[in-house]
Amino acid sequence: MMNWCACVCVALWFHNVVNTESGVAVNVFWRQLPADQYDQSDTYGNKDLVAAARAGQIIDRAVKLLDTLPEEYRDFYARKLIARIQSRACKHTHS
Repeated sequence: MMNWCACVCVALWFHNVVNTESGVAVNVFWRQLPADQYDQSDTYGNKDLVAAARAGQIIDRAVKLLDTLPEEYRDFYARKLIARIQSRACKHTHS
C-alpha cells in the first residue's frame, strides 16, 4: 500500500519537501504581476522577480565588500545594513 501526500504552497511561501519513498511532484505557477516584472526567459513564473534578483546581486556585492573589513567591523556594518533594509523594505516583522 502506498501513502500519498499533497503539499500546496501559495506564492511567497518558503517550502521544502523530503520524500522517503518514490513519488511524483507537480509544480504549478501563476503569473500575477505585469510581464515586465518577470525574467524574459522565465516561462512559468517560478524564478525570482527581476527587481528581487537584482537586489540579491547587489547584496552579494555588498557582502563581498564587507568581507574586506576586520570581523568586528564587518559584523557591525552588516547588522546596520540589515536594520536599514528591514526598516525600509519590510512592512511586517515576524517573531
